[in-house]
Amino acid sequence: MLIPRKHFFHSFFSNIRGPLTSCPKTSSNGLKPNDSWTDSFTANNKKNGMIHLKMNADTGSSIISPVIMNSSVSCMPITIKMESLYKHGQKEKSFENIKTHHKAFLKEKLEYITDYTSIAGERIFLLERFAELWVTDGDYNKNYKEHELTEIEPCLPRYDKTHTNIKDIFRPTQGQRPLRVIITKGIAGIGKTIYVKKFVLDWAMMNAHQEYDFVFLFQFCELNLISAERLSLLQLLQQHYPHMKQLSETYLEVSAHSLFIFDGLDESHFSLEFEKSPVCSDVKKLVNLQSLLTNLIKGNLLRSASIWITTRPSTMNHIPSSYIDRVTEIQGFQDEEKEKYFLRKYQDKELTEKILTMVKTKNSLWMMCYVPAFCWILATVLENRSLCAEHFKDDTVTEVYTNFLIVIVTYHHHHRGHGKEKTEKTFQLLHSDRLALLNLGKLAFQCLKSQTFVFPEEDLKSFNIDASSIFSGFGREYYIENTVLSHRRVYSFVHTTVQEYFAALYIFQSYHSERRNLMSSSILRHFWEKFSNPTFFQVCKSACNEVIQSHTGHLDLFLQFLCGLGKENIQKCLQGLLTHIEKWDDDLQNISNYIKELLHLDIHPERCITLFHCLNQLNDKSVMAEFIKPICQGVLTSQSLSLAGYSAFAIILNRQKDKEEFDLSKYRISPLGLRRLSPVVQNFKKIILTGRIMDEEMIGSISALLLSTKNQIKELCLINNKLGNLGLKRLAAALMNSSCRLQTLILSRNDLTGQCSEGLISILRTNRILKTLDLKYNQLKDTGVKQLCVALKDSECEIETLRLWCNDFTHCCCEELFLALKANQSLKNLDLGCNKIGDLGMKHLCTAIKDDGCKLEKIELHQTGLTEKCCADLASALRTSQRVIYLELGYNNLGNRGIQRLSEALKDPNCKLQTLGLYRNNLTAACCPDLARGLVASSTLTELNLSSNSLKDSGAKSFFAALKITNCVIQELSLKDNGLTAACCEDIVSALRVIRTLRVLNLEHNSFGISAIKLQRFAQESICNIYL
Repeated sequence: MLIPRKHFFHSFFSNIRGPLTSCPKTSSNGLKPNDSWTDSFTANNKKNGMIHLKMNADTGSSIISPVIMNSSVSCMPITIKMESLYKHGQKEKSFENIKTHHKAFLKEKLEYITDYTSIAGERIFLLERFAELWVTDGDYNKNYKEHELTEIEPCLPRYDKTHTNIKDIFRPTQGQRPLRVIITKGIAGIGKTIYVKKFVLDWAMMNAHQEYDFVFLFQFCELNLISAERLSLLQLLQQHYPHMKQLSETYLEVSAHSLFIFDGLDESHFSLEFEKSPVCSDVKKLVNLQSLLTNLIKGNLLRSASIWITTRPSTMNHIPSSYIDRVTEIQGFQDEEKEKYFLRKYQDKELTEKILTMVKTKNSLWMMCYVPAFCWILATVLENRSLCAEHFKDDTVTEVYTNFLIVIVTYHHHHRGHGKEKTEKTFQLLHSDRLALLNLGKLAFQCLKSQTFVFPEEDLKSFNIDASSIFSGFGREYYIENTVLSHRRVYSFVHTTVQEYFAALYIFQSYHSERRNLMSSSILRHFWEKFSNPTFFQVCKSACNEVIQSHTGHLDLFLQFLCGLGKENIQKCLQGLLTHIEKWDDDLQNISNYIKELLHLDIHPERCITLFHCLNQLNDKSVMAEFIKPICQGVLTSQSLSLAGYSAFAIILNRQKDKEEFDLSKYRISPLGLRRLSPVVQNFKKIILTGRIMDEEMIGSISALLLSTKNQIKELCLINNKLGNLGLKRLAAALMNSSCRLQTLILSRNDLTGQCSEGLISILRTNRILKTLDLKYNQLKDTGVKQLCVALKDSECEIETLRLWCNDFTHCCCEELFLALKANQSLKNLDLGCNKIGDLGMKHLCTAIKDDGCKLEKIELHQTGLTEKCCADLASALRTSQRVIYLELGYNNLGNRGIQRLSEALKDPNCKLQTLGLYRNNLTAACCPDLARGLVASSTLTELNLSSNSLKDSGAKSFFAALKITNCVIQELSLKDNGLTAACCEDIVSALRVIRTLRVLNLEHNSFGISAIKLQRFAQESICNIYL
């Protein structure tokens, strides 16, 4: 019996009930259920006496009842849920409307930016102001322990790293799994927030990233305000984006591909407890914010969603690496982008050129401009430099930030509408804001001591600071818009360096006006100084002592500011805030002297650099002058420097633009001196140290270099240093550490024996970055090579080049070595020269070459005792393997018959050899015709070395005659020292006129006599370089 039909559905679901009987299928234009529906008809359905079936029908369709074939059920109630495609289409349309509304909302919110010094009503189009940031792949374990802005080489853009385009940040590299969770790290002010806003704006304007249906941006400083609330993911979205209230959880979970961006993890006041958070997979379930975020990151919530988090490096480890698919790092501006920033900042091109010229002449300021926030501060100062130009010329950071203070105070008083009129006097302005600025400095100092950089509104009130007062020019405010929870707010300074300046200003003013030394840490000393009238020198001395004991560097720039504020020209600029001007020539000199004493102590190298910067703030160039001249005259080649001298040398090295290679062997550098140089030496790509006795102390200094989280060392060359087995064992600990970035390690002539194999095995198994290992001229012998093969067989070993030249091993270890070659999937270059492997060892090698598992491309077998007996096996290997492109067989005894066999292999199209070395192999003219024919037949062989044989004129004639064939591809040919005379000159010239590919022909150490002149003349006209 048919179920009654229902024609126009006006509700989302229609329930149709009626008796069911077995009946034949009816042919109709109505909808029928899917054939597979009977699979869901379970025993449980029968017991309950009901069948449930979901079907789709368009408006006006008729429904024919389903039939259960071969069923014994005579009658059963049935419920069919009918979903209207018309309503479904309406829902799709509603979904698109939400997307459109969301994009419009984000575009309006992010399209324009303003800064404190903008003209009234001025809105800056983000896309016009945005300058490209240099972004690279980063390291999860890399942390910063020094001050982020003023370290010796402050995280400058790494040009040796591949730039990651903002459009490709979620695009996996070849062989990489799809990326779900990405962390982007960068120091304060480097542009993380602007970077993500640019990404979101591009999506909202449909310029890029359209693979996402929705992009949601959250600031951690705003999330702090609701960290105590229990809410669902849907509620979180709807609170921040009220227009999303129409978004169904079904679309969020199933249909939509969403990107969640969480900006500023370092500003979070709540912890993400990944181990303790309960599991939540329901977007409507109420949980605390910590659980909500951890489940989102883990993938329990919205597994299909992508997550992007930005943070400072120091807080990146708050998220376990197991949940992170990729780490990127914002390196800041390159020089070209620095210029673009200033060009886009100013409308006046002539002014821009003048400012750029001035900034570039001040290396320290130009270097710090890699940080966009510092660019803004400097640009603000230079645009208004006339305010205090009579007192200083912006030579130091203290002068720049003092001028910045004056600019912001001036704007605050006269341009609350963000105008740009100038004021004639700053004295009254600073005086009227004196109390507010000092309270701001007190807050800055207290928070800096505790390393707090984001603070709640209650902290402002406790320091009597009004957020709408002068603070608005130096700080940022965070709150949640369009929600009832926005009654709580948090604040920070516009940049950490501004906070450090205000902290120093507070300490300085407290001493200047009240003679208080707030840097005194001892209660007894503090009590004593209260009655003994402390000097400014004592204040700075106390600060110096605290800074050199710091392991984080958070007070480095604070100390520089404090020293610089004592100068008379700075005090003149701060009149109004200060009541008078002090002349502290003696104190400033005492500070300089004390800093010089500290430089001779064994303190952290980065703190030494800070002390040099402090001397610069004091305009004391004496230490640099003392060491620059002798260093430039090469004094380090004959004697060691003092510790202070090494720090000065580090400053000099840092000015060197080329950071490719640093040869420590040119200088007499002690282990302690190397530690002082480490902040700059670690930025070189290649470090060379030769001819030294590597004691435990020097190995420790080199290890510290390799373990530095900021080291850029890719190659370490330790030749002839008598490292020994014990030394390698000590060095291995650093080489196995994840901070080590070495790709090439050269350990030639270091007295290594088979006993060092344990260390080598550990290095090769653990260090997956190391690609080249050079062990030439050691004494590994058969035992050591056999042990080395254990590491080569390991799947974790990713070495690509292994050099074992002259290690006194024989064919006895070759079977293990070539078994390892079959198993190893990465080794491409192998040097076995000057070892006695002989024909038997070569037989094992050829077996490995023919194996599909062997990846060898370049093989060096110089002086390995080979004869013509191995050539049959070698020829067979070359015919089989298409990977081998380089083969060095020099200084063996292959003879004419051996070469004839190899020549046959060259004719085979499977042979892909490009370079063949056959010097000093007892070859005569008899092999030349066969070799020439092989050379002509080969479509790949471009380089052939036949030096130091006895080809004579007859051999050369037959050889060059064959080379006249036009399809020859040879580019480099060496016939050096082959007994050639003037008799073959015409043949050579004749062939060169025909051969168009030959670029290099080496004919040195032959006897051409006067005919050499003819060859020289021909060489001048030829495209081939002929060496005579």
